Amino acid sequence: MNFSATQALNKWYETQNMPSSQIKVLDAAITLFSENGYDKTSTNEIAKKAGVSQAVLFKYFHSKHKLLEKILEPLFKNIVPRFTVQLLDEILKEHQDQGLFAVLSFVTRDRFKFMVDNNELVNILINVLLTDDTVKEQIKKMLVHSNFPVIIRIQKFFKRFPEIKGNEDLDNLFYLFVTQLIGYFILRFRLLPKNTYNTDQDLARITSNIYNALQAEQSRR
Repeated sequence: MNFSATQALNKWYETQNMPSSQIKVLDAAITLFSENGYDKTSTNEIAKKAGVSQAVLFKYFHSKHKLLEKILEPLFKNIVPRFTVQLLDEILKEHQDQGLFAVLSFVTRDRFKFMVDNNELVNILINVLLTDDTVKEQIKKMLVHSNFPVIIRIQKFFKRFPEIKGNEDLDNLFYLFVTQLIGYFILRFRLLPKNTYNTDQDLARITSNIYNALQAEQSRR
């Protein structure tokens, strides 16, 4: 998937007939929220980077929180579901005859690359998920309402594997992916960015961790 979510988000802004100054504010906010964190970024800094006055910023967005919502809403209602469908279509086309471990390996590598390609947006999400409970709840609601058809397709696909016994295993699989990949992303790009990493070995280890944890959980039931 060469077309990144960040590019798709910019394309979406263009389709909304936004003034160029409004798009500049959004672009500046994405960069600063990613670099400094949502809480530590002021509207004055965003306006300065965008080359507009704070009055112009507040004309488009009544608060910093509304500005964040304008970034996240199309991401979860349109862009993330679309990229998820593309991923599932690619799995069905290229990997549907493979076993669960091989599919997990592909998804692990694909989603990590997706996170790296969209590191600004991922950093924003991590920042707000760790610090803002209100935004966390809003993200949950957006995920539920926007991804429902996608979730049905994903569930149907993964239930074909004998290792997946039911919805509880699917939930565990989702949580394992989220915790393993986000944890690795945080370690690699935020906690210890100067360390040397072997991406292939690390992602292979993550795949094994996910697969083994899924089986271990089943054996405990």
